[in-house]
Amino acid sequence: MRWISRLLRRRPKPTPPRPETPGQQAAEKALSRAQKARREVESHRSAVSEIASRLARERQRNHFAEMFRQAIEGGHR
Repeated sequence: MRWISRLLRRRPKPTPPRPETPGQQAAEKALSRAQKARREVESHRSAVSEIASRLARERQRNHFAEMFRQAIEGGHR
């Protein structure tokens, strides 16, 4: 157990923080913009899903109407 306490006492000093380079600053700004855009997209996800579901129902309804019309007319296109 002593060797553990010796290891804990001999911790190296943390390195001082380096100044940010222009590339790092640009990368952080790009990351911030991407995170903001993702939050915005996720906030609209339910509305988009609702509209997509409605469009799918309309497409299916139109498909059945077309099939019914073709059956009545007796022809295939």
